[in-house]
Amino acid sequence: MTRISENQRFVSTQDRMSRARQVADRIQEQAISGRKLHRVSDDPVAVVRSLRNRTQASSVDQYRKTIDFARGFLSISEDALRSMNDSLMRAKELSVQQSNATYDAASRGAVAKEIRQIEEHMIALGNSTYNDRFVFGGFQTFRAPISPSGHYLGDDGVIFVQVDGDSYKPVNIPGRVIFGAEGESGESRVPLLRTISELAQGLEDNNLDVVHNKMTELDKASETIINTLATIGARTTAIEDVSARIDLNEERVLQDSQRLEGIDTTKTALDLKRAESSLEYTLNSSAKILTPSLLNYLK
Repeated sequence: MTRISENQRFVSTQDRMSRARQVADRIQEQAISGRKLHRVSDDPVAVVRSLRNRTQASSVDQYRKTIDFARGFLSISEDALRSMNDSLMRAKELSVQQSNATYDAASRGAVAKEIRQIEEHMIALGNSTYNDRFVFGGFQTFRAPISPSGHYLGDDGVIFVQVDGDSYKPVNIPGRVIFGAEGESGESRVPLLRTISELAQGLEDNNLDVVHNKMTELDKASETIINTLATIGARTTAIEDVSARIDLNEERVLQDSQRLEGIDTTKTALDLKRAESSLEYTLNSSAKILTPSLLNYLK
């Protein structure tokens, strides 16, 4: 009976020492890593929430990349449209100037060359790209939407991108909306470019009636571009609103993760001190308990 009793005492003491050491090791691990959670057994509920937060943080990174893409796509589109409108205003200015009877055929012929340059510039702007994708081609982002001859080769596709868990936002303006292309892709010359070309031809022919008619068409084209710019502005604002909401959500997730996983350095230092004292006390008391009993057994 004595041997069984002494063996139980030894096992019990060993268990106490093991638990005290485990507590000390766990707190020391937290102090070194700065994190409370290292395994599921530390706090199952907190671990699940922490993993969910990490998943959300990963999603936020992807949404932010998509938002950056949308920003760039819209920004390039806006810059191109502003430059188009400036070109139209210049064409209108030259038209008004040359419609004055004081200018002769030679003067109008010289101005026609600048109008031709504006036409080429408009084609180049219609083929603007972002990340090697044509922004005005609809879904046809890998083919120039405006041919050198001034035909629209894109489609009417509107590209939507996912900017958060519940929202998809449009990022492009199909070229047909801007240039007023008629019929199916490639079948007819883009009306806006046709207007500019015919204006140049009217100046070359010294035909003031054509010049007057094309001024009205230039005004309509400019109005279309201004309205399109307003659409892009609204879309950019919507994107920025989503971005701000994502930033707030990310901050909330990070704060929650820090609360779940991070340690309170002051509390951890005190806990570590208490754990070390507890371990030292357990070792000392265990030595006092076991030593006499062992000597008694040997007697």
